[in-house]
Amino acid sequence: MIDHDGLHGAEKKTGEITLMKGTYPITISFFEKNGGEELSVGYAKHTQPLGEPSEGLLLRGEWEGCLWEGSLTEGTLTAKAALPGKGSLELKKTSLTSPTAGKKPPKDAAVLLPLKEDEAPSLAAWTNPTWLSLPDGSMRVGKSDNRTRERFGDCHLHIEFMTPYQPNDTGQGRGNSGVYLMDRYEVQVLDSFGLVPRMGDCGAIYGVAVPKVNACLPPLTWQTYDIDFKAPRVDKTGNVKEMPSMTVYHNGTLIHENQTIPNATTAAGQSGHAAKGPLKLQDHGNPVRYRNIWLVEK
Repeated sequence: MIDHDGLHGAEKKTGEITLMKGTYPITISFFEKNGGEELSVGYAKHTQPLGEPSEGLLLRGEWEGCLWEGSLTEGTLTAKAALPGKGSLELKKTSLTSPTAGKKPPKDAAVLLPLKEDEAPSLAAWTNPTWLSLPDGSMRVGKSDNRTRERFGDCHLHIEFMTPYQPNDTGQGRGNSGVYLMDRYEVQVLDSFGLVPRMGDCGAIYGVAVPKVNACLPPLTWQTYDIDFKAPRVDKTGNVKEMPSMTVYHNGTLIHENQTIPNATTAAGQSGHAAKGPLKLQDHGNPVRYRNIWLVEK
């Protein structure tokens, strides 16, 4: 599109657009207020400095004063520079996956969300009926938080989650949810792919500890937490003799090791410490999905 609007004399204006082979409609709109009329339209084929574009998505850009052109075809980006000596490049797409995605529960596990291929899972272990059981084997966040009917203390927890693609959102508004051990101690769920990890990012024990590394995968990818949780030791009078702690692996990478948790984290459903409590998944207004949730009590 060439926008040449306004009141002015005869002026030349040009524009450029890249088209693949084919037929395209062209529309010309002309307005004359007064004075001499003049409209001249022409076109010229742009000479590609690097030859004709290859099949796939055509890409063109400038870097360090040099024009680069190439294409993206079947997950491979190839490009060449217009200037001699600048060279060429080829980048192949790499799909990362969690090594523990789809991990099967042992025989003594409490299966809280069973995973069967192309089958909507039973939500019998959960208390919130607004959360959705989806035909891909996952459960999607509904209205308000969701808790298990059973209560747990010391355990090994395996849980898988997928953050949505929300390119127009940032920070805590981007794929936000949370995994709360005993309805008190949160491991944050968030789309933090490619970020320097901070206290509120994915994998953080919210308000307590930043993950050692950012082990996030991109949104729309199944990710895993494997958590060894040690519940607080509480005597008969309610006094805490030993604080809770956890070791967390995010997508198979150690991000917390024997991390002590001195208090219930932000947005916890329960305050103080107790010997057992339900597992809670947080509703933060984003359509996060979960699947394959099971734990082994210790």
